[in-house]
Amino acid sequence: MIRYAIFVNGEKTQEGELSPGEHVAGRSRSADVRLAEPDISGKHLKLEVASDGVYVENLSSHGTLLQGAALAVRRKLHDGDVLTMGKHTEFRIEIPETPVPPDADGEMKTVIPGKSPECAPAPDNGKTEIPSGTEKAKPEAENSASPENPPQDENVLQTDVMHTRLASLEEMNLLRHADRKRSTGKLFKTVLGCVCALVLLVVLYSLKASPEEENLTWPADSAGNALGAFADPGNGGHNSGGFSLAFPSIKGKTTIEKQKDLIVVNTWCGRDASVPLRIFFAQKQANDFLTMDRKAVFAGMLGELQQKNRHWNLAQISDVFFIGSENGLPCLSVEYRRETEGKSWYGEALFFRTGDRAFLRLAEVPAEERARAQNFISNTPFLKFSIVYLHGHWEGNGDYNFDGNADVMMDEVSRHLSKQAPFEWARTYLLLQNVLMESTRTRNTTLETDALMQLRRLRAMQTVWYNAQKIQYDTAKLYNDKRQENAILELSKTVFSSPDDLRYFTLRRNIWD
Repeated sequence: MIRYAIFVNGEKTQEGELSPGEHVAGRSRSADVRLAEPDISGKHLKLEVASDGVYVENLSSHGTLLQGAALAVRRKLHDGDVLTMGKHTEFRIEIPETPVPPDADGEMKTVIPGKSPECAPAPDNGKTEIPSGTEKAKPEAENSASPENPPQDENVLQTDVMHTRLASLEEMNLLRHADRKRSTGKLFKTVLGCVCALVLLVVLYSLKASPEEENLTWPADSAGNALGAFADPGNGGHNSGGFSLAFPSIKGKTTIEKQKDLIVVNTWCGRDASVPLRIFFAQKQANDFLTMDRKAVFAGMLGELQQKNRHWNLAQISDVFFIGSENGLPCLSVEYRRETEGKSWYGEALFFRTGDRAFLRLAEVPAEERARAQNFISNTPFLKFSIVYLHGHWEGNGDYNFDGNADVMMDEVSRHLSKQAPFEWARTYLLLQNVLMESTRTRNTTLETDALMQLRRLRAMQTVWYNAQKIQYDTAKLYNDKRQENAILELSKTVFSSPDDLRYFTLRRNIWD
């Protein structure tokens, strides 16, 4: 298996394996190997694991170095090659050696070391010979008869039956008792040894430390159930049509502090809850957010954090991505490293907004755990949204200039929705967006409630129509009707033309999830 390792400033930040096929490395969330450094392109390079080797191709205008030389064309990699991207990022490749081929005759031979001549077995001649030795002759005196040593009679060498007697009943009982006692003692010692060995194994198993996780995960109990809880940020929570802050909850180790527009959670992560995890959730409300660009609002909130603590090192803000299903919730994120209270922390800031409210969630672990925690922090939003909240989500518009009548706009929206015409949905959303911005700016809660109800109605219609198109697309694909496939795809792209909708991206990638 082809393996790789990523080093940033000489420090290993991640490692993994490359399966056969193509893999893209870069900062984009869609990349197979995701890199976080700001001088890395969204899709920086492409690696292909083929049957005859591993090939690399540069995709970035910033360029890539292979073994210190510019990578201009597609090249084949060798074991130990180093790809340099940006100023501080190295991509090191490990390609296992191919197995050694067999001998010329096609057989694997087993060589047995030879034995020394003196160890060789003697030839079998059918006879058994006894090695000769220096036998001492018996003294003649021992073999000759003398008065002191009279010749022994043949009967003397035989057992005299008269010298043997039967044991008494009492002696036999004593022998049986002694034999039974010896047997009981052996059995007791055997059982005791087995019990001691079993106890020793249990103690050693309980004292044995669990292997360290390669990538941190959400903590779980002994039955494998996730240990978690939810906090309401002030909108009622996900069970009431809003959203909740989700976090690992460890009994006796998790603390929650709530302030105005701020929630701070101190808890632990990892399979056995061994790594400190801190989560901050802040929100801010301002009319200016209605007309400001999404990234500008995010950068402004990050700037406020840096004013309070200047020991921040921020990466580049990501491209938009989505949380949830159907229309989804557009979000931005940025990785960071900061120093506070004499300790270094690594984390990710996640940003989203609805109307005139902006929300910022920070999740961080000690900086020395970055390599193990990066995937966990990046792929866990620590938020749970209800489908009602996602259907009612909307953002402002920088081109806002309300010069119409809200009631007239709402009548037009109602007509469009009654006709259920997909090609009018884009204008319907723009009308609702203007009405919602005006109702928010003027604090007209009645108008805002009516507009949100119509927005959720629009989103429900879009969901039904999208699913119907997906069924037709799958049917055309099943019958290999390319013409029908393309027609359905292009029609759907026309209907879902807003980049603030998750389906805008899924259709253009032909994912249809």
